[in-house]
Amino acid sequence: LSSTQRRVMHKGRSIVGRKKMMQRSISLKAYRCPQTGRDIHYSFAHLRGGRQQSSSPLSSNNDEAQTNNILKNDESNNTTIIGPSAACWIFFYPAGPNRRLLEAVISRYTPEFQCDRDVFFICLNRPGKGGTSSSSSITATDASNISPEQEYIRTACNDIITIIDYYQVPKVSLLYMCAGSTFAYSFAKLHSERTTGYILGMSSWILRHDGNRSNDEGSNADSTIDYSTPSNMNSKIHSWAMRGYFGSKSMVSSLAGGVVGSVPGLFNSLPQHWVVDGFKKELSDNERKEFDAQYPEDGGVAFVKMMTWSHGDGDGDGSIFVNVDNSIVDESNGNRIPNRNDGNAKDIAVCLSTQQDLGMEYKPSVPKQKRVLLWHGENDRMVSVAGAEYLESMLSNATLSYVSEGTHQGTMFFFPRDLMLELNQISNLK
Repeated sequence: LSSTQRRVMHKGRSIVGRKKMMQRSISLKAYRCPQTGRDIHYSFAHLRGGRQQSSSPLSSNNDEAQTNNILKNDESNNTTIIGPSAACWIFFYPAGPNRRLLEAVISRYTPEFQCDRDVFFICLNRPGKGGTSSSSSITATDASNISPEQEYIRTACNDIITIIDYYQVPKVSLLYMCAGSTFAYSFAKLHSERTTGYILGMSSWILRHDGNRSNDEGSNADSTIDYSTPSNMNSKIHSWAMRGYFGSKSMVSSLAGGVVGSVPGLFNSLPQHWVVDGFKKELSDNERKEFDAQYPEDGGVAFVKMMTWSHGDGDGDGSIFVNVDNSIVDESNGNRIPNRNDGNAKDIAVCLSTQQDLGMEYKPSVPKQKRVLLWHGENDRMVSVAGAEYLESMLSNATLSYVSEGTHQGTMFFFPRDLMLELNQISNLK
């Protein structure tokens, strides 16, 4: 192990009982940018600070605690200014889901919520996903010499600036899962002045590096550092895909994006026990016990309903526009940049890219942060612990925590309790 501080997670992780109430923890919103014509669909949650909390995540008062501390949707929809006095997090979802995954984040965090001030969470649908306008089409002849993947990332980051400007948020902290890592670190690079310097990440997707420095970052290279990623970082299938064995990046990303887009339909068409059994098959023994503890009564029916809802965002279904009259929103589409439903394919294309392809090598591209806290499952077969250790070595002030018996999906689904405590600690900083 490197000299960087390491922490090892205990087997116990935060298990949150299913909410009995039907009230959602998040609001679904949209913003139409008058300058660019972009529609941006996002989710929004507001946790009120300074209230008495349940002392245990397994307390029977969890539902009451959630009700007391989450502003209901009708209240949250009236929020127009967050300002500098509250803490604000941007959540970056993994490839596949969308802004609705924030519901699971808030549901798991709320029983552990202990903050003196209000805390907001915002999760944006990336370009071409769930109603959000697609990024611009880029061709090889463009003078900017920027790739479609770089333009996609840049547009996603600019959308975040648009939303936090609307709410008058000066700086945000960053929270991500898996493939959301590239967008989080890109935002930290492109808009460092708008970040607090705190990044929390689970099951990080790591971009490959063959050891050859890119032209963009070569002048800052440290010749004593090996920038190449570990050969055992990814599963064989993912490694073959990234090396082009299954076809070009555009072809593979388009096909994989189509498969990802069909997931909501599969949840509705497959027998529920198939979905549950398939998910549990990928978990460790300890994680399966946690799953059964969280869904003890109905064989996982509530889990399937949750997955169906969180993946099925359609064309930004359920959004309330915050700056356009919702009764005439469809009539004011004249200058709107369309959503081509290419977000899933673009996400896959980003994952298949190298650090050099995107001009974003972790060292030295990502500015020095105050703290970068990483959680990674010891049994992660999609991105091995070796990949997480590589990321830790490339980032300044990074600390990697190993999740005992944790798998890739399980680490994200069953939040490490330490992460909850760090959310509290960082959110309380002023």
